[in-house]
Amino acid sequence: MTVTAVRPHLVSFETGSFVRPVRRMVWEPVPHPLPPPSPVARRLLVLGSDPDLAVRLASRLGADVCAPGREPEPDDWDGIVDLNVTGVPYRLGGGEWRDALGRTTRMVQRRYASWRAESRADRCCYVAVTHLGGLMGYDDGRIDTPLGGIWAGFAKCLPRELPNLAVKVLDVDTADPDGLAGLLESELAAWDLFEIGYRRGVRHALTALPSPEPQPRLDLDADDVVLISGGARGVGFALARGLAERFGCRVVVTGRDELPTADWLTLPDDRYAAHRHARIAAARTADALRKTRAALKRESELRQVAANLAAAERDGLRIAYEACDCVRQEQVDALFARLPAPTVVVHNAGIDVPTRLDMKSPEEVVRTVEVKVSGFESLTRAVLATPERRAALKVFCNVGSLAGRMGGMIGQIDYAAGNEALPRLGFWARNTHGLPTQTLCWPTWERLGVIANYDAAVRYVSTLDPAEGVRRWIDELRSGGTGEVMFIGQVGGALVPTQLRGFWLFTGHPDLPRLHGLAHFLGDVEDFRPFHSLRGSIVHRQGSHPCLTDFTVDGRPALPVSVLVEQACSVADWVVPPGWPPQHLASVRDVRVHLSALVLEGGRFTTSAVGETTEEGWTVNVTITAADGAVAGSMRLLYEPEPPALPPHRPEPPALSPLVPAPSAVKARGGGRLAWSGLVLGTAEDPLPVVTAADLWTTPFPPVHGISPAALEAAVRAAGPVSSDLLTIDRIVPCPGAQHVDRLLPVEGGWVGSRAGEPVLFVAGVIPGSRRTGRSAAGSPHRSG
Repeated sequence: MTVTAVRPHLVSFETGSFVRPVRRMVWEPVPHPLPPPSPVARRLLVLGSDPDLAVRLASRLGADVCAPGREPEPDDWDGIVDLNVTGVPYRLGGGEWRDALGRTTRMVQRRYASWRAESRADRCCYVAVTHLGGLMGYDDGRIDTPLGGIWAGFAKCLPRELPNLAVKVLDVDTADPDGLAGLLESELAAWDLFEIGYRRGVRHALTALPSPEPQPRLDLDADDVVLISGGARGVGFALARGLAERFGCRVVVTGRDELPTADWLTLPDDRYAAHRHARIAAARTADALRKTRAALKRESELRQVAANLAAAERDGLRIAYEACDCVRQEQVDALFARLPAPTVVVHNAGIDVPTRLDMKSPEEVVRTVEVKVSGFESLTRAVLATPERRAALKVFCNVGSLAGRMGGMIGQIDYAAGNEALPRLGFWARNTHGLPTQTLCWPTWERLGVIANYDAAVRYVSTLDPAEGVRRWIDELRSGGTGEVMFIGQVGGALVPTQLRGFWLFTGHPDLPRLHGLAHFLGDVEDFRPFHSLRGSIVHRQGSHPCLTDFTVDGRPALPVSVLVEQACSVADWVVPPGWPPQHLASVRDVRVHLSALVLEGGRFTTSAVGETTEEGWTVNVTITAADGAVAGSMRLLYEPEPPALPPHRPEPPALSPLVPAPSAVKARGGGRLAWSGLVLGTAEDPLPVVTAADLWTTPFPPVHGISPAALEAAVRAAGPVSSDLLTIDRIVPCPGAQHVDRLLPVEGGWVGSRAGEPVLFVAGVIPGSRRTGRSAAGSPHRSG
């Protein structure tokens, strides 16, 4: 029998490999309405490179100002509106963005500690304004400030480090202060999606659409010259080998430094390990050790370059190395002068220093972005320098990243900013100069690339098989397509609630139902402390979903007990131990349900979940309150590294006879205190009805339950008449397969739910009253503890 993890959100990547197939997707702007207001910021700071625009906008918003020559004194802003280089005409290679990005970094760092400590989800925000034409650059029109893409990537990655910071990228088609102020006043009270644009007054959002693999339009052969910046290692060299092997192209890869002639460059690995050990042992101070480690890191990189080139030479491949720092225009010009005009240019260079933003200097942030932005500009200027080079170019390919498109890992804010600039610069080069520019946004390649913390990376998104990556890359080059293409596999578990807004219009991806299911019971997040607690409220309206029509308490529509338990489990999924380790729900303990508070009058239910490490393991204590503040339910959820399993032995045949509905349960159907209509949750216990998520919820992406609702409701019915307002359950042990239970059978201490004859659920101590027996479930077919 094939089973899945109990909690449908759980992505348990196996230890050995995190590779998953990727899907090709493209982005498209679509009209999108303004949502109901949910204001966040109270006191604002406006940043901008155009002092006049910044001052006029700040005046309209009642905000402080930070602009050239004007540094603010207070640092207690709740939000920042970042105009960055909006209003400043773009010049290829102009460099005005450096001061602007340094200014942004300094101002965010002044608020970083406070924003990081903030647990309320309705207090702080960051809005980056871009001037790309109102459609985020996804058209063939004029783009005034393509470098707004830097701040788009910066904004979308901020929630990784500041999980309660509401972020938005607002793209406009005019930089008029009055018009911009009006848009900001609306958008500062509407936190629905990461990227919003206004074209001629119409509000747009970006939606991701599945896209078929492209058809080849360009021929590549031995006459082609391919230039790959930063291509001597990692994914760049994988492409270089692929092109040289398949087409016989002449491929030139670059790196910042000349290859040295030192002995360590070609030492066998065991001898180099001894060399490293001796160098580290010789470092006598902390500063010397730091410098030694940095030098050894660079040595290791150059050894990899030398090994790659040697292997290519042995295989007869036409791959050559040239020293060239793509950030320096004079070095790029000299390289182009030494080469025949390249027919393919791939801008692959990049650096990634995974350190939190508050630990980086503005200069370090600029340097990371500079490799992407200035590297693109240097290569583009070299191509445009002569008609011969322009005519020879078949395709210019930017190597972007999901870090920019969707938000990167903790420590990657600057890396995301640089990568997200590339597609916007590509749009500008295509629309302004007619260059055939494409940008490919990749996930982490399996064991390749610049990602410094691989084990952390795979908690965010699955990795790409290098063979699949090279094949897809070559297909994109040969298509001659322009624009942006994104490749994405499986979305991991390292999410915070604010980031889900970036996935809502993620059309056609198989993870979309899971992501929407994750958010279903969250409702409005009010307070969130990563790895500690979460509080959110959701409105359950009478009759709005089938499961809210099935159950009554004293004749009044009420929240079913199974839905209450599922809501507790769903919210608790967000409260995980540090580092997002794989964990499985092992049991739900001490369930206390106050029946009167389940009535749907008022409709709003607030769930508070608090996690802690106890002797039993990771434990999340959950309380759900009704609109009037009355406690509807409480329980303890215990998690373990592996899914729970019921012992393989089964009770003797006499104990396996079908559970006959108690007379009280039959009477309840006719209007007793607790009553079930039977619409979806059933009224008899053998067999149990098959209940799917779509049976319970009338939403486009209904949340998949982890514990069979029919089985839980049957256990409540079978417990007997209700003697007070309190219903208690000692323990629920859900195993893989507990989502769908077809029979509920009585055993010592409770009930076992089975699926296809296999025990997958144990429910112990259902008591329809305030009495607690304290009885042990020893001897019952479930794992203790």
